[in-house]
Amino acid sequence: MKKEDSAEQLVHAAAEILRPLVKRLLEANVPFGRLEARLRELFVEIAEREFALEHRPQTDSRVALLTGINRKEVHRIRSGDDAAKPAPAKFGRNHAASLVSRWLTDPRACDASGKPLPLPYRAARGPSFVRLAREVAVDLPPRAILDELLRSGAIRLEGDDRIALQSDSYVPAHGANEKLDMLAEDPAQLVETMLRNVLEPDGAPLLQRKVFYANLGADGAGRARAEARRAGEKFLRTMNALLARYDRDRNPKAPGGGRRG
Repeated sequence: MKKEDSAEQLVHAAAEILRPLVKRLLEANVPFGRLEARLRELFVEIAEREFALEHRPQTDSRVALLTGINRKEVHRIRSGDDAAKPAPAKFGRNHAASLVSRWLTDPRACDASGKPLPLPYRAARGPSFVRLAREVAVDLPPRAILDELLRSGAIRLEGDDRIALQSDSYVPAHGANEKLDMLAEDPAQLVETMLRNVLEPDGAPLLQRKVFYANLGADGAGRARAEARRAGEKFLRTMNALLARYDRDRNPKAPGGGRRG
């Protein structure tokens, strides 16, 4: 495929990916200019971070050349007050998911059958909630993590001052804003997988599959959805245990090599 044809197809794909988002943006009364401003910032951010020449500082002129955004606007974006400020540490979905994952895969925190055990909040020896929290985020107070997991329903407090895991996954329980954070993260990873498979055909393909049926009855569709959910949750539990064996943060004896994931 010619480079110009590929570029046109990428623009078409980007527009189609945005189609459901544009509908929701209009429902939320977000004008086009607000998204356009953020896209300009995104173009500048990625050009600056991903397309710098080796051993040469990235300049406003080069970023302007790469993005097609005028140099004055590039300079304004690059020199903005927020650009130099590091993002404050906060408890996010990845922290929560990681803590639940560690609880499920740490043999010291599970019984002989692999079922997660209730844990004390703090313990001088052995597994505890505080130890898991420190492994996930050393710069966040364990109590803040506990409060968030309680709020989401992922854990519960037991009468003997122990904490029990309620779910084998973490999903923000309340508020669209928290769940929209998932929208900002997960689709980008899916799109990157598909782009790699399409644009880097010589590399090992990443897993990308789908099934399509267009004539399911309402009753059958409900049953299929429930069975698919169970199968998906079982697959994720299997993958969680598999990847935990190869994660060097959890298993010092895991195979070495360059960092992935």
